[in-house]
Amino acid sequence: MSILETIRRRLNVFIVVIIGGALLVFILEDALTSGKFFFSGDENVVASAGGQKLQYKDLNNKIEEVEAIQKMTRQTNTLDNEVTTQIQQSVYQEMASDLIVGPQLHKLGLSITDDELTDLMLGDHPATEVIRHYLTDPSTGKLLDQYADPRTGGFNRAAWIDAVKKMNDNEEYDYRLTEEEVKVNTLQQKYMALVKNGMFYTDAQAKEEMTEQNKYYNISYVLKRYNTVPDNTVTVTDQDIQNYYNEHLYEYNQQEESRKIDYVGFLATPTDKDLADLQNQADTIARTIKTLKPSEDSAYITAESDDHLLDPNYHKKGTLSPTIDSVMDRAEIGFVYGPYHDMNKLKVAKLLDVANLSDSVRLSYIAIAPSAVQGKGPSDADWAVAKKNADSIKNVATKENFADLAMKFTMDRRNKDKGGDAGWLTQTSAMFPEVLHAGFFKDKGDIIELKTEQAYFIIYISDQSEKFKSFHVGYVVKNIAPSVETLNGVFSQASSFAGKNSTSDAFEASADKMNKRVADVKENDPSVSGLTSAKELIRWVYNAKVGDLSSVFDVGNFRYVVAHLVQITPKGTSPLDVVKDQVREKAMQQKKAEKLIADMKAAMPGITNVAALGQKLNTPAATQQRLSFSMYSIPGLGKEDAVIGTMTILKPNTLSQPIQGELGVYVIQVDSSYTNGAGDYRIVQQQQLQAIQNRAQYDLYDALQKKSNFVSHYGRFY
Repeated sequence: MSILETIRRRLNVFIVVIIGGALLVFILEDALTSGKFFFSGDENVVASAGGQKLQYKDLNNKIEEVEAIQKMTRQTNTLDNEVTTQIQQSVYQEMASDLIVGPQLHKLGLSITDDELTDLMLGDHPATEVIRHYLTDPSTGKLLDQYADPRTGGFNRAAWIDAVKKMNDNEEYDYRLTEEEVKVNTLQQKYMALVKNGMFYTDAQAKEEMTEQNKYYNISYVLKRYNTVPDNTVTVTDQDIQNYYNEHLYEYNQQEESRKIDYVGFLATPTDKDLADLQNQADTIARTIKTLKPSEDSAYITAESDDHLLDPNYHKKGTLSPTIDSVMDRAEIGFVYGPYHDMNKLKVAKLLDVANLSDSVRLSYIAIAPSAVQGKGPSDADWAVAKKNADSIKNVATKENFADLAMKFTMDRRNKDKGGDAGWLTQTSAMFPEVLHAGFFKDKGDIIELKTEQAYFIIYISDQSEKFKSFHVGYVVKNIAPSVETLNGVFSQASSFAGKNSTSDAFEASADKMNKRVADVKENDPSVSGLTSAKELIRWVYNAKVGDLSSVFDVGNFRYVVAHLVQITPKGTSPLDVVKDQVREKAMQQKKAEKLIADMKAAMPGITNVAALGQKLNTPAATQQRLSFSMYSIPGLGKEDAVIGTMTILKPNTLSQPIQGELGVYVIQVDSSYTNGAGDYRIVQQQQLQAIQNRAQYDLYDALQKKSNFVSHYGRFY
């Protein structure tokens, strides 16, 4: 934007029009030749499956709805990045799942009747979503008091139905969203139940499994490891590589496309001059803040601090940083301490206020929110009506009738049936900041009225804990970091590197001398290993062609990178040229196995036991005890399915033929076997059926993804 502004200032209107026209022609040409922009609409597709598409607009609208509900639930105007990310991922997963599973539900004619949905929302056994969202305390998972039967402690259905009847417009809208969530999830659960109940495990299978589980083998073996055969003694031809690849295509299949990059990083660190300038800046801040009036402190601290924050909380002695705790206890309001070092920061601290405050307070409130059309903010007239109603309640409110008034008039359903009681709160509790402030700075027994961005509140402070001398300290925080000048210098270095190495060969030659890093990247990866903020880099990777070189990317923590797209591995079976190095390694192992098998077969004539074979091969025999067919791996050897399988069919005290395993080639001998008692095959049958059903539940989704050719571009947008 700054470049365009400079153009506007320095050039006349005619030139700007010419440039703008040229840019427009360029954009139109790209749009028309690529088939994108105006006509395809695919640039706004977040996911697709079976010919259906999830558009960004639809997903984002749903995300914004859920965010609005979360703000109301958490009693806050903003959500932190972690919560926002969780909401985005959760909503996406729900809508993507509907894209994948939805057609199956329609094909089978599955549905939820009105009576069924009503029972899930308001019945004796509400849906999980209702329990989580409305009926339980999110921090403890326990049933809220207002929905607990006073006699049994169980769920009070009548109280829940009554609460739903009294919902205001915003609460009813939230309820409808939850109802839709319940409907979608229940349909999917029905579908999963159909599949799970179609699984079976026969009596014959169960009896065989029980025998396998209870039969144990003691074996002796000789192992010739692959690493005992030097690589230079084995010749692997291109035909060997091709043959192995053709016979093991399943090993090189992947669910989604991946891309391989290598990159060079440029890290900016503060110079001696940066550190000196930062110290001078902090000294100036300390001198300035001493001269400020109390009314000027907040704005100055938030403006000058790198985090642009002012801690609103008061802290009693012993809870401040050890560096300043005792100092502030003896200081007068307005005292300034610092600059001082704290972790990787320079700080200047000012004592803004001292007050006797409780650690916690208990309060009740009545919320009177202005009416508004859904999707539009309340008008001045709406606020005036809310103010009039709040004033009327405030004028008649007493500590004796406050609970009754709250149950009758408050619009906050969370504590409506508690008579408005919000419980015990600390300064960091999730509560409207203005309400929380009043609870600590007013006196026990006070009833006050105040306005927030959400509503008018009538607040009754019912109790306060013991009060202590508490300190409100404002901190100007300066990060010990490279200056803009230093950052620009490192950025210039990175840009120069990119400019001088504009071809693949040039990049690789220079990068090899500069601690080059390699990474495999998928489109929806949240990050790249070792890089803090790599979303823009990932987006570039998925718009680039093999051999392309990136511009300079800022990846966080004062680091810049220049990347090179080395390889694209498509979804499905990877082409041989993409996985040739991996296949060559496997083909070499195959060649080594053939050599070891031949050597072992040559040594076996006349040998009747493993010990003798080991002596002849100069490889000591070893033993394994209590092996069974159901074991996943062999202790000390790992997963060796071929050995386990051979063990179960080998006659006792006879040598097996050489077995090609994962670590090397084995010859085994079963020394003894025994059965550890007989069990009830029906127990095994039930266990195996449960395992199959659980696997079906998880594997079904993957199978439907493949069948519908599901493609996700979530990483392009979030």
